[in-house]
Amino acid sequence: MGVHDLWSIIEPVRESVPLYSLSGKTLAVDLSLWICEAQHVQAMMGRVTKPHLRNLFFRVTSLTLMGIKLVFVMEGEAPKLKAETMSKRTETRFGGFKKAAATKCTTSTSRGRFKAVLRECAEMLDYLGVPWVTAAGEAEAMCAYLDSQGLVDGCITNDGDAFLYGARTVYRNFNMNSKDPQVDCYRTSRVQSELHLCRDNLVGIAILLGCDYIPKGIPGVGKEQTLKLIQTLKGQTLLQRFNHWRENNTGVSEEVVKKVPHCHVCRHPGSAKAHERGGCVLCNSKHFCQPQDFDYKCPCDWHHYEHTRQALSFEANIRKYIISEFLIAKDKPVSHFKRRQPNMLLMQKFAYDKMEWPKHYTSEKVLVLMTYTELMNRKYGRKMPSQINPLKIVKPRVRNAVACFEVIWGTPGHSALLSCSVSILTLKDQRNK
Repeated sequence: MGVHDLWSIIEPVRESVPLYSLSGKTLAVDLSLWICEAQHVQAMMGRVTKPHLRNLFFRVTSLTLMGIKLVFVMEGEAPKLKAETMSKRTETRFGGFKKAAATKCTTSTSRGRFKAVLRECAEMLDYLGVPWVTAAGEAEAMCAYLDSQGLVDGCITNDGDAFLYGARTVYRNFNMNSKDPQVDCYRTSRVQSELHLCRDNLVGIAILLGCDYIPKGIPGVGKEQTLKLIQTLKGQTLLQRFNHWRENNTGVSEEVVKKVPHCHVCRHPGSAKAHERGGCVLCNSKHFCQPQDFDYKCPCDWHHYEHTRQALSFEANIRKYIISEFLIAKDKPVSHFKRRQPNMLLMQKFAYDKMEWPKHYTSEKVLVLMTYTELMNRKYGRKMPSQINPLKIVKPRVRNAVACFEVIWGTPGHSALLSCSVSILTLKDQRNK
Protein backbone atom coordinates (compact mmCIF):
# COMPACT_ATOMS: atom_id res chain seq x y z
CA MET A 1 0.00 0.00 0.00
CA GLY A 2 1.40 3.39 -0.94
CA VAL A 3 5.00 4.13 -1.97
CA HIS A 4 7.49 1.30 -1.62
CA ASP A 5 10.07 1.87 1.15
CA LEU A 6 8.69 5.34 1.95
CA TRP A 7 8.14 4.69 5.66
CA SER A 8 11.72 3.42 6.07
CA ILE A 9 13.02 6.48 4.21
CA ILE A 10 11.24 8.94 6.53
CA GLU A 11 11.79 6.85 9.68
CA PRO A 12 14.43 9.33 11.03
CA VAL A 13 11.73 11.99 11.55
CA ARG A 14 9.18 9.70 13.21
CA GLU A 15 7.93 11.02 16.56
CA SER A 16 6.17 8.87 19.16
CA VAL A 17 3.64 11.10 20.90
CA PRO A 18 1.00 10.35 23.58
CA LEU A 19 -2.42 9.76 22.08
CA TYR A 20 -3.90 12.07 24.72
CA SER A 21 -1.80 14.93 23.27
CA LEU A 22 -4.18 14.94 20.29
CA SER A 23 -7.04 16.12 22.50
CA GLY A 24 -8.73 19.16 20.96
CA LYS A 25 -7.52 18.35 17.45
CA THR A 26 -9.70 17.54 14.44
CA LEU A 27 -8.32 14.61 12.45
CA ALA A 28 -9.30 13.17 9.07
CA VAL A 29 -9.47 9.36 9.11
CA ASP A 30 -8.96 7.13 6.09
CA LEU A 31 -11.87 4.81 6.92
CA SER A 32 -10.72 2.01 4.61
CA LEU A 33 -7.63 1.62 6.79
CA TRP A 34 -9.71 0.84 9.88
CA ILE A 35 -11.94 -1.55 7.95
CA CYS A 36 -8.95 -3.50 6.63
CA GLU A 37 -7.36 -3.68 10.08
CA ALA A 38 -10.57 -5.10 11.56
CA GLN A 39 -10.59 -7.91 8.97
CA HIS A 40 -7.31 -9.26 10.35
CA VAL A 41 -7.84 -9.10 14.14
CA GLN A 42 -7.39 -12.71 15.20
CA ALA A 43 -9.49 -12.31 18.35
CA MET A 44 -12.55 -11.29 16.27
CA MET A 45 -12.21 -13.65 13.31
CA GLY A 46 -15.13 -16.08 13.28
CA ARG A 47 -16.39 -14.81 16.64
CA VAL A 48 -17.67 -11.31 15.98
CA THR A 49 -20.46 -10.33 13.60
CA LYS A 50 -19.35 -7.40 11.41
CA PRO A 51 -15.90 -6.82 12.99
CA HIS A 52 -15.42 -3.62 10.96
CA LEU A 53 -18.48 -2.06 12.65
CA ARG A 54 -17.45 -3.16 16.13
CA ASN A 55 -13.91 -1.86 15.61
CA LEU A 56 -15.21 1.45 14.28
CA PHE A 57 -17.68 1.92 17.15
CA PHE A 58 -15.15 1.41 19.95
CA ARG A 59 -12.40 3.45 18.28
CA VAL A 60 -14.80 6.34 17.74
CA THR A 61 -15.90 6.11 21.37
CA SER A 62 -12.37 5.95 22.78
CA LEU A 63 -10.98 8.81 20.70
CA THR A 64 -14.05 10.99 21.22
CA LEU A 65 -13.77 10.61 25.01
CA MET A 66 -10.14 11.73 24.68
CA GLY A 67 -11.41 14.97 23.16
CA ILE A 68 -10.33 14.10 19.60
CA LYS A 69 -12.73 15.18 16.85
CA LEU A 70 -12.90 12.79 13.91
CA VAL A 71 -13.91 13.35 10.29
CA PHE A 72 -14.09 10.14 8.26
CA VAL A 73 -13.26 9.97 4.57
CA MET A 74 -14.84 7.39 2.26
CA GLU A 75 -13.16 6.11 -0.91
CA GLY A 76 -14.34 7.49 -4.24
CA GLU A 77 -13.60 6.06 -7.69
CA ALA A 78 -10.06 4.74 -8.18
CA PRO A 79 -8.18 5.55 -11.42
CA LYS A 80 -8.11 2.73 -14.00
CA LEU A 81 -4.32 2.76 -13.80
CA LYS A 82 -4.69 1.34 -10.29
CA ALA A 83 -6.59 -1.80 -11.39
CA GLU A 84 -3.76 -4.24 -10.54
CA THR A 85 -3.34 -2.83 -7.04
CA MET A 86 -7.10 -2.77 -6.46
CA SER A 87 -7.37 -6.44 -7.39
CA LYS A 88 -4.71 -7.43 -4.86
CA ARG A 89 -6.28 -5.21 -2.19
CA THR A 90 -9.73 -6.77 -2.68
CA GLU A 91 -8.23 -10.23 -2.32
CA THR A 92 -6.53 -9.17 0.92
CA ARG A 93 -9.69 -7.59 2.33
CA PHE A 94 -12.13 -10.37 1.55
CA GLY A 95 -10.00 -13.51 1.23
CA GLY A 96 -10.06 -13.68 -2.55
CA PHE A 97 -12.63 -14.83 -5.07
CA LYS A 98 -12.89 -17.69 -7.54
CA LYS A 99 -10.50 -17.59 -10.45
CA ALA A 100 -13.09 -16.22 -12.87
CA ALA A 101 -14.10 -13.44 -10.52
CA ALA A 102 -10.48 -12.56 -9.86
CA THR A 103 -9.82 -12.21 -13.59
CA LYS A 104 -12.72 -9.80 -13.92
CA CYS A 105 -11.53 -7.81 -10.93
CA THR A 106 -8.18 -7.01 -12.54
CA THR A 107 -9.88 -4.66 -14.99
CA SER A 108 -12.34 -3.05 -12.58
CA THR A 109 -11.83 -0.40 -9.92
CA SER A 110 -15.47 0.14 -8.96
CA ARG A 111 -14.92 -1.16 -5.39
CA GLY A 112 -18.50 -2.48 -5.44
CA ARG A 113 -18.22 -4.94 -2.57
CA PHE A 114 -16.08 -2.64 -0.47
CA LYS A 115 -18.51 0.24 -1.04
CA ALA A 116 -21.25 -1.81 0.60
CA VAL A 117 -19.06 -2.08 3.69
CA LEU A 118 -18.40 1.66 3.56
CA ARG A 119 -22.14 2.37 3.42
CA GLU A 120 -22.68 0.31 6.58
CA CYS A 121 -19.99 2.31 8.35
CA ALA A 122 -21.41 5.61 7.11
CA GLU A 123 -24.86 4.65 8.41
CA MET A 124 -23.47 3.94 11.87
CA LEU A 125 -21.46 7.18 11.88
CA ASP A 126 -24.68 9.07 11.10
CA TYR A 127 -26.39 7.50 14.13
CA LEU A 128 -23.38 8.39 16.30
CA GLY A 129 -23.43 11.98 15.04
CA VAL A 130 -19.91 11.76 13.56
CA PRO A 131 -19.30 13.61 10.24
CA TRP A 132 -17.98 11.92 7.10
CA VAL A 133 -17.23 12.96 3.52
CA THR A 134 -16.68 11.08 0.26
CA ALA A 135 -13.49 11.65 -1.71
CA ALA A 136 -13.47 12.33 -5.43
CA GLY A 137 -10.93 9.53 -5.78
CA GLU A 138 -8.55 8.16 -3.18
CA ALA A 139 -9.46 8.62 0.50
CA GLU A 140 -5.88 9.52 1.45
CA ALA A 141 -5.99 12.26 -1.19
CA MET A 142 -9.06 13.81 0.46
CA CYS A 143 -7.46 13.46 3.92
CA ALA A 144 -4.37 15.27 2.65
CA TYR A 145 -6.49 17.95 0.97
CA LEU A 146 -8.40 18.68 4.19
CA ASP A 147 -5.08 18.86 6.06
CA SER A 148 -3.36 21.10 3.49
CA GLN A 149 -6.35 23.49 3.51
CA GLY A 150 -6.28 23.77 7.31
CA LEU A 151 -9.71 22.19 7.68
CA VAL A 152 -8.27 19.47 9.94
CA ASP A 153 -5.13 19.22 12.07
CA GLY A 154 -3.79 16.01 10.56
CA CYS A 155 -4.57 12.64 8.98
CA ILE A 156 -4.86 9.14 10.41
CA THR A 157 -3.69 6.76 7.68
CA ASN A 158 -1.10 4.09 6.94
CA ASP A 159 -0.90 5.08 3.28
CA GLY A 160 2.24 7.09 2.57
CA ASP A 161 0.56 8.51 -0.55
CA ALA A 162 -0.90 11.13 1.82
CA PHE A 163 2.45 12.97 1.77
CA LEU A 164 2.45 13.03 -2.04
CA TYR A 165 -1.06 14.51 -2.01
CA GLY A 166 0.12 17.35 0.26
CA ALA A 167 -0.63 16.23 3.84
CA ARG A 168 1.12 18.26 6.55
CA THR A 169 0.81 15.84 9.50
CA VAL A 170 0.22 12.09 9.38
CA TYR A 171 -0.51 9.78 12.34
CA ARG A 172 -0.20 6.00 12.15
CA ASN A 173 0.31 2.90 14.30
CA PHE A 174 -1.67 4.07 17.31
CA ASN A 175 -2.39 1.55 20.06
CA MET A 176 -5.63 1.82 22.02
CA ASN A 177 -4.89 -1.05 24.41
CA SER A 178 -2.01 0.17 26.55
CA LYS A 179 -2.32 2.34 29.67
CA ASP A 180 -0.22 5.03 28.02
CA PRO A 181 -1.29 4.85 24.34
CA GLN A 182 1.18 6.28 21.84
CA VAL A 183 0.91 7.17 18.16
CA ASP A 184 3.58 7.69 15.49
CA CYS A 185 3.59 11.23 14.10
CA TYR A 186 5.22 12.39 10.87
CA ARG A 187 5.40 16.07 9.97
CA THR A 188 6.05 17.20 6.39
CA SER A 189 8.01 20.20 7.70
CA ARG A 190 10.60 17.84 9.23
CA VAL A 191 10.66 15.61 6.13
CA GLN A 192 11.57 18.70 4.10
CA SER A 193 13.99 20.40 6.50
CA GLU A 194 15.87 17.33 7.79
CA LEU A 195 15.63 14.84 4.93
CA HIS A 196 15.45 17.40 2.08
CA LEU A 197 12.48 15.60 0.56
CA CYS A 198 9.96 18.06 -0.81
CA ARG A 199 6.65 16.97 -2.27
CA ASP A 200 8.04 16.81 -5.85
CA ASN A 201 10.85 14.56 -4.65
CA LEU A 202 8.37 12.26 -2.92
CA VAL A 203 6.39 11.95 -6.17
CA GLY A 204 9.66 11.18 -7.95
CA ILE A 205 10.48 8.50 -5.38
CA ALA A 206 7.06 6.92 -6.02
CA ILE A 207 7.82 6.77 -9.74
CA LEU A 208 11.26 5.22 -9.28
CA LEU A 209 10.56 2.80 -6.42
CA GLY A 210 6.96 1.94 -7.21
CA CYS A 211 3.54 2.84 -5.85
CA ASP A 212 -0.10 1.85 -6.34
CA TYR A 213 0.02 3.21 -9.92
CA ILE A 214 3.41 1.72 -10.92
CA PRO A 215 3.57 -1.36 -8.65
CA LYS A 216 7.04 -2.47 -9.81
CA GLY A 217 8.64 0.95 -10.16
CA ILE A 218 11.66 1.30 -12.46
CA PRO A 219 13.48 -2.04 -12.84
CA GLY A 220 16.93 -2.00 -11.29
CA VAL A 221 16.36 1.17 -9.25
CA GLY A 222 16.43 0.78 -5.46
CA LYS A 223 16.09 2.96 -2.38
CA GLU A 224 19.80 3.70 -1.97
CA GLN A 225 20.23 4.64 -5.64
CA THR A 226 17.20 6.94 -5.49
CA LEU A 227 18.44 8.77 -2.38
CA LYS A 228 21.92 9.18 -3.91
CA LEU A 229 20.33 10.62 -7.05
CA ILE A 230 18.43 13.19 -4.96
CA GLN A 231 21.69 14.20 -3.23
CA THR A 232 23.32 14.93 -6.59
CA LEU A 233 20.50 17.13 -7.90
CA LYS A 234 21.95 20.34 -6.36
CA GLY A 235 18.74 22.26 -5.86
CA GLN A 236 16.69 20.47 -8.50
CA THR A 237 13.82 18.14 -7.63
CA LEU A 238 13.35 14.72 -9.15
CA LEU A 239 10.43 15.98 -11.23
CA GLN A 240 12.55 18.84 -12.56
CA ARG A 241 15.26 16.34 -13.50
CA PHE A 242 12.67 14.17 -15.24
CA ASN A 243 11.59 17.22 -17.25
CA HIS A 244 15.24 17.90 -18.11
CA TRP A 245 15.64 14.36 -19.44
CA ARG A 246 12.48 14.79 -21.47
CA GLU A 247 13.62 18.10 -22.99
CA ASN A 248 16.93 16.55 -24.00
CA ASN A 249 15.02 13.88 -25.93
CA THR A 250 12.56 16.17 -27.70
CA GLY A 251 14.95 16.51 -30.69
CA VAL A 252 14.88 12.81 -31.44
CA SER A 253 13.72 12.17 -35.00
CA GLU A 254 10.20 10.90 -35.36
CA GLU A 255 11.22 8.99 -38.51
CA VAL A 256 10.34 5.32 -38.25
CA VAL A 257 13.42 3.10 -38.47
CA LYS A 258 12.80 -0.16 -40.32
CA LYS A 259 13.44 -3.30 -38.32
CA VAL A 260 15.95 -5.71 -39.87
CA PRO A 261 16.62 -9.39 -39.05
CA HIS A 262 19.00 -10.02 -36.14
CA CYS A 263 21.33 -12.94 -35.53
CA HIS A 264 20.16 -15.22 -32.72
CA VAL A 265 23.79 -15.84 -31.65
CA CYS A 266 25.30 -12.36 -31.30
CA ARG A 267 22.00 -10.39 -31.42
CA HIS A 268 23.40 -8.02 -34.10
CA PRO A 269 21.85 -7.12 -37.47
CA GLY A 270 22.12 -9.91 -40.03
CA SER A 271 21.28 -13.58 -40.15
CA ALA A 272 23.28 -16.30 -38.40
CA LYS A 273 24.15 -17.91 -41.77
CA ALA A 274 25.44 -14.60 -43.15
CA HIS A 275 27.60 -14.11 -40.07
CA GLU A 276 28.87 -17.69 -40.37
CA ARG A 277 30.00 -17.01 -43.93
CA GLY A 278 31.30 -13.48 -43.76
CA GLY A 279 31.51 -12.59 -40.07
CA CYS A 280 29.86 -9.72 -38.17
CA VAL A 281 30.89 -6.08 -38.33
CA LEU A 282 29.79 -5.29 -34.76
CA CYS A 283 31.51 -8.44 -33.44
CA ASN A 284 34.61 -7.47 -35.47
CA SER A 285 34.82 -11.04 -36.76
CA LYS A 286 35.58 -12.35 -40.26
CA HIS A 287 34.11 -15.77 -39.72
CA PHE A 288 31.22 -16.76 -37.48
CA CYS A 289 30.31 -14.31 -34.63
CA GLN A 290 30.60 -13.96 -30.87
CA PRO A 291 27.73 -15.09 -28.57
CA GLN A 292 26.39 -12.32 -26.32
CA ASP A 293 24.81 -12.36 -22.86
CA PHE A 294 21.03 -12.60 -22.62
CA ASP A 295 20.65 -8.98 -21.41
CA TYR A 296 23.00 -7.56 -24.08
CA LYS A 297 21.58 -4.49 -25.82
CA CYS A 298 22.24 -4.23 -29.53
CA PRO A 299 23.60 -0.78 -30.56
CA CYS A 300 22.00 -0.79 -34.01
CA ASP A 301 19.83 2.10 -35.23
CA TRP A 302 16.56 0.20 -34.82
CA HIS A 303 17.23 -0.82 -31.20
CA HIS A 304 18.45 2.69 -30.33
CA TYR A 305 15.27 4.14 -31.79
CA GLU A 306 13.09 1.56 -30.03
CA HIS A 307 14.69 2.18 -26.61
CA THR A 308 14.26 5.93 -27.04
CA ARG A 309 10.63 5.54 -28.15
CA GLN A 310 9.79 3.30 -25.20
CA ALA A 311 11.49 5.66 -22.75
CA LEU A 312 9.56 8.66 -24.10
CA SER A 313 6.29 6.72 -24.07
CA PHE A 314 6.86 5.59 -20.48
CA GLU A 315 7.72 9.12 -19.36
CA ALA A 316 4.61 10.47 -21.12
CA ASN A 317 2.48 8.00 -19.16
CA ILE A 318 4.16 9.08 -15.93
CA ARG A 319 3.36 12.72 -16.63
CA LYS A 320 -0.21 11.92 -17.69
CA TYR A 321 -1.19 9.71 -14.77
CA ILE A 322 1.21 9.87 -11.82
CA ILE A 323 2.15 13.54 -11.60
CA SER A 324 -1.37 14.76 -12.40
CA GLU A 325 -2.81 12.33 -9.82
CA PHE A 326 -0.65 13.56 -6.95
CA LEU A 327 -0.12 17.23 -7.76
CA ILE A 328 -3.56 18.33 -9.01
CA ALA A 329 -6.28 18.32 -6.33
CA LYS A 330 -9.57 16.76 -7.43
CA ASP A 331 -11.49 17.17 -4.18
CA LYS A 332 -13.82 20.09 -3.53
CA PRO A 333 -13.62 22.45 -0.52
CA VAL A 334 -15.64 21.52 2.56
CA SER A 335 -17.06 24.50 4.44
CA HIS A 336 -17.78 22.70 7.71
CA PHE A 337 -18.36 19.31 9.26
CA LYS A 338 -21.79 18.86 10.80
CA ARG A 339 -21.66 17.13 14.17
CA ARG A 340 -24.87 15.90 15.74
CA GLN A 341 -26.08 14.25 18.90
CA PRO A 342 -25.93 10.44 18.88
CA ASN A 343 -29.35 8.92 18.17
CA MET A 344 -30.04 6.22 20.76
CA LEU A 345 -33.07 4.56 19.16
CA LEU A 346 -31.65 4.35 15.65
CA MET A 347 -28.31 3.10 16.97
CA GLN A 348 -30.06 0.42 19.03
CA LYS A 349 -31.89 -0.93 15.97
CA PHE A 350 -28.80 -0.73 13.77
CA ALA A 351 -26.58 -2.53 16.31
CA TYR A 352 -29.20 -5.22 16.84
CA ASP A 353 -29.70 -5.84 13.10
CA LYS A 354 -26.06 -5.60 12.01
CA MET A 355 -24.00 -6.73 15.01
CA GLU A 356 -26.53 -8.71 17.07
CA TRP A 357 -26.04 -6.45 20.10
CA PRO A 358 -28.79 -6.56 22.76
CA LYS A 359 -30.50 -3.19 23.10
CA HIS A 360 -29.50 -2.74 26.75
CA TYR A 361 -25.82 -3.29 25.78
CA THR A 362 -26.06 -0.65 23.03
CA SER A 363 -27.76 1.77 25.43
CA GLU A 364 -24.94 1.41 27.94
CA LYS A 365 -22.28 2.13 25.32
CA VAL A 366 -24.06 4.95 23.47
CA LEU A 367 -25.10 6.77 26.67
CA VAL A 368 -21.42 7.35 27.42
CA LEU A 369 -21.06 9.24 24.13
CA MET A 370 -24.31 11.10 24.69
CA THR A 371 -23.17 12.15 28.16
CA TYR A 372 -19.83 13.38 26.89
CA THR A 373 -21.49 15.34 24.07
CA GLU A 374 -23.94 16.93 26.50
CA LEU A 375 -21.16 17.98 28.89
CA MET A 376 -19.07 19.49 26.09
CA ASN A 377 -22.08 21.44 24.83
CA ARG A 378 -22.68 22.81 28.33
CA LYS A 379 -19.01 23.59 28.88
CA TYR A 380 -18.67 25.64 25.67
CA GLY A 381 -22.15 27.16 25.81
CA ARG A 382 -23.43 25.45 22.69
CA LYS A 383 -27.22 25.40 22.57
CA MET A 384 -28.36 22.09 21.15
CA PRO A 385 -31.46 19.97 21.83
CA SER A 386 -30.70 17.78 24.84
CA GLN A 387 -31.65 14.12 24.92
CA ILE A 388 -30.44 13.62 28.49
CA ASN A 389 -30.37 15.65 31.71
CA PRO A 390 -28.22 15.30 34.84
CA LEU A 391 -30.29 14.16 37.84
CA LYS A 392 -27.77 13.53 40.58
CA ILE A 393 -24.02 13.40 41.32
CA VAL A 394 -23.43 10.16 43.22
CA LYS A 395 -19.75 10.49 44.21
CA PRO A 396 -16.32 11.52 42.91
CA ARG A 397 -14.28 8.84 41.14
CA VAL A 398 -10.99 8.41 39.25
CA ARG A 399 -10.99 6.64 35.89
CA ASN A 400 -7.76 6.16 33.96
CA ALA A 401 -6.04 8.68 36.24
CA VAL A 402 -8.69 11.30 35.37
CA ALA A 403 -10.77 12.88 38.16
CA CYS A 404 -14.50 12.62 37.47
CA PHE A 405 -17.93 12.24 39.03
CA GLU A 406 -20.32 9.33 38.89
CA VAL A 407 -23.58 10.84 37.69
CA ILE A 408 -27.13 9.67 37.19
CA TRP A 409 -28.49 10.99 33.91
CA GLY A 410 -32.14 11.00 32.95
CA THR A 411 -32.96 10.01 29.39
CA PRO A 412 -36.28 9.76 27.56
CA GLY A 413 -38.07 6.73 28.98
CA HIS A 414 -35.41 5.51 31.41
CA SER A 415 -32.43 6.46 33.58
CA ALA A 416 -28.91 5.06 33.66
CA LEU A 417 -25.97 5.18 36.05
CA LEU A 418 -22.84 6.34 34.23
CA SER A 419 -19.27 7.21 35.13
CA CYS A 420 -17.83 9.86 32.82
CA SER A 421 -14.17 10.84 32.54
CA VAL A 422 -14.76 14.59 32.53
CA SER A 423 -12.89 17.04 34.71
CA ILE A 424 -14.28 17.77 38.18
CA LEU A 425 -14.09 21.49 37.45
CA THR A 426 -16.45 21.17 34.49
CA LEU A 427 -19.01 19.21 36.46
CA LYS A 428 -18.78 21.54 39.45
CA ASP A 429 -19.49 24.47 37.16
CA GLN A 430 -22.58 22.71 35.84
CA ARG A 431 -23.72 21.70 39.32
CA ASN A 432 -23.44 25.29 40.61
CA LYS A 433 -25.70 26.44 37.81
